[in-house]
Amino acid sequence: MRTANLPESRSFGGDMVDEIESKPVRYLRSKDLVVTIACSSFLLLAAGCTGSSPMIDSGSSVSLGDFSNTAFESKARMQRGEVDKVLVEAGLVPIQSRETTSVYEEELAEALDVEVRPGETVIVDSLIGQVNGRPIFADQILTPIMDQMNAEFARLQWPQFRTVVARLVSKQLQAVLYNELFLSEARAGMSEEQQTGFLQFMNDFRGIEIGKRGGIQAEAEQQMLEEEGKTIDEFMEQEEEKQLINMLINTQVRPNAIVSWRDVERAWDARQEEYNPKPTVTLGRIRLRTEGNEELIQLIQDQLDAGEPFNIVAAEAGSDDGGVWDTFPMGPGGTSDIEIADFYKEHLDGLAPGETSSAFTQGPRTIWISVIDILQPEKRTLFEPVIQQSLYRDIYSRRIAEAQGEFIDGILRKGIYDDIRMMEEKIVSIALMRFLARR
Repeated sequence: MRTANLPESRSFGGDMVDEIESKPVRYLRSKDLVVTIACSSFLLLAAGCTGSSPMIDSGSSVSLGDFSNTAFESKARMQRGEVDKVLVEAGLVPIQSRETTSVYEEELAEALDVEVRPGETVIVDSLIGQVNGRPIFADQILTPIMDQMNAEFARLQWPQFRTVVARLVSKQLQAVLYNELFLSEARAGMSEEQQTGFLQFMNDFRGIEIGKRGGIQAEAEQQMLEEEGKTIDEFMEQEEEKQLINMLINTQVRPNAIVSWRDVERAWDARQEEYNPKPTVTLGRIRLRTEGNEELIQLIQDQLDAGEPFNIVAAEAGSDDGGVWDTFPMGPGGTSDIEIADFYKEHLDGLAPGETSSAFTQGPRTIWISVIDILQPEKRTLFEPVIQQSLYRDIYSRRIAEAQGEFIDGILRKGIYDDIRMMEEKIVSIALMRFLARR
């Protein structure tokens, strides 16, 4: 081990410096190195004050190179060019520099791109609260809705725009709040074994995603940016949150959404008409004022008796839509069991689709009525699997929503977070301040 020896005493400006004992200087120990250099600097500074130089034995002088240790040269970090050269020689692709930004970075840059006039102050970002100890910043709320706010700012007057901003902020803050509370609850409910297993699952998932894109981290990163608009780390963070929330819902919410066979039967009883709608009849009608149209009335009757289609005769008579009147639900009594005036029903009795009644008068008018079509839906029962599945899904969706609402109420009661109304007001104030500078 080398040592640096200093003379026993040296005179600088009439003062005597006490003897400095020789100390061994250990290689690659930053503290010793700093102390040694500091002592040397002090001696040189003192010498400069008197214009003289300290007399150091030339046989004991040291240089900065004496503090390096060649034994560690192989552990030094390689330069970028050297790394690329080694990769090429191994038949691999050099690491590509990241020239593309993710959508998150682009949205963040756009959100922070605020024009400020001289003398104005604009808050770019601010801590607006916390959820279970995790800080929530204004940018987390505003960046995802910035495009919507920009569009509304260009479209609306300022008073209406302020209302829209408050609504958008409230909705986004609620989404972020619920997301953070769900994630906190999911992480807190995992045992050490579950955490270890989940970490391994996510590591495997990361490897699979990189493998899908060639198996090389740099290439996968570039491809992910082009496909998804996000880095692998951003993609994995999103997937991790998605998996945690799904796990929480599967363990804490879905078990409380129970649907029994009796629930399905009750739903069927309440919705039978939806699956078995009443048959319908579509009627046609021609109406003419009797007085003064005697010849036309006779002509129409002759055409119908000759078998001319009702829609053609009705069109010639001046009726719109080929004489189609309306479609009516039928009761058990058939065409006569529909919601129309009673004087029509006697003329409908016995008519089949495509048949038309003879002319009859009602008040000052002569009328023909025709059965254009009858639709008789197929009878369906609860024992059809499709119907059972449809009813089950509808009931289950409602039960899931109810269970999720109860679960959210529970974590809201347990969660530790700042006043939501105050957070909303802070974010709205920051958003409006940004847009106010652009008015």
